[in-house]
Amino acid sequence: MKAHFWKIGILCGSMIVAGMVALSGQPSQPAAVEPSTDRALVQPPYLQALSPRTMAILWETDSPAYGWIEYGETAALGRRQDATRFGLRDANSTCHRITLAGLEPGTTYYYRVHWRPIRSFKAYQVDFGPDQSTEIAAFRTLPGRQDRVAAVVFNDLHNNIPTFQALCRAVSTIPFDFSLFNGDCLVDLNEESRALAVMNEYIGGIQAGRRSAFFIRGNHETRGAFARLMPRLFAWPGDRPYFAFNAGPVRWVVLDCGEDKPDDNVEYSGLVNFATYRQEQTPWLKREIASPAFRRAPWRVLVHHMPIYPARTKGNGGRQAQDLWNGILANAGIDLALNAHTHRTAFHPPFAIGNPFPVAIGGAPTLKDATVMLLEADPNQLKLRILDASGNDRFPPFLKTR
Repeated sequence: MKAHFWKIGILCGSMIVAGMVALSGQPSQPAAVEPSTDRALVQPPYLQALSPRTMAILWETDSPAYGWIEYGETAALGRRQDATRFGLRDANSTCHRITLAGLEPGTTYYYRVHWRPIRSFKAYQVDFGPDQSTEIAAFRTLPGRQDRVAAVVFNDLHNNIPTFQALCRAVSTIPFDFSLFNGDCLVDLNEESRALAVMNEYIGGIQAGRRSAFFIRGNHETRGAFARLMPRLFAWPGDRPYFAFNAGPVRWVVLDCGEDKPDDNVEYSGLVNFATYRQEQTPWLKREIASPAFRRAPWRVLVHHMPIYPARTKGNGGRQAQDLWNGILANAGIDLALNAHTHRTAFHPPFAIGNPFPVAIGGAPTLKDATVMLLEADPNQLKLRILDASGNDRFPPFLKTR
């Protein structure tokens, strides 16, 4: 199967698409139609892939509604999907999440989001408002195992939109399939309105209505009154903040290290229990490392926000994570780890700091220290570049070949 990518003219905070191109750079499909900017949408549709064969579409309306998706392999659409749980169609909510399953890897699908406002919801009568919808857009599912894959990775943006915009421009001419936000991008979530405003900037900047984004928790995403409600914004594989998925020849394994201080630190007011949470991930990680999906993958990339090498102050998250996971990871055959948190860009070859595999660490929220990573892989090679806001390499590219 010939691999295809979105080559997007990125304008942060907008939803402007330049068109879809093949690796040759020649248009292979017409540009997708721009979704409407109806004021009834608090958050426009955005994509979160669960696998090469499944795609979750999320959006938020300004009033309770019933929502559904029309989709298909052409702009004629022809298929319909909503969300049903225990015999009840999801309705009377402002947050909408619908998963399309049974898709083909590396395939273009067109879709349109619909919703029907609910004015009143009684036991035997529901009063609906008029149907509303976006215009037709398109996405491409994650590539299959034999196809090339490319991803961009942001970290530690700390709600800094000008920095994010500069990093978007740095990769605006680079085709990639999906993006990862590796923690501390949505920080100190005290108010839902602020979180949604920042999310909308990220969604627009990386065109998340047309290619998938993965949002990974850092320590700052666990802080503030909205932090406990934030998971409704995301559709993680397995519906939890630690997960694994396939994209191209890469098995991506994502861990959640939690907070960076001991659970009894005064800042947490006795309301966290990350020690137990990290222990919960341990048997899952063992099963993942032993799984056929992991063992058969040509490449294995580990992603987590807080580095666990070298060990940090006794009692904090990095130290406990190393104690719990180092023995599992050391012989797992990890090809590369992508980390963040320190605000100091670094690349550590194997065993340089006690790490059994190469470790790349992204930069800071300030423009001069910010970075965006570009990871590309095919069955024969794995390549990582760490770019600054001007698009220049901070280190020589990391390349691993068969």
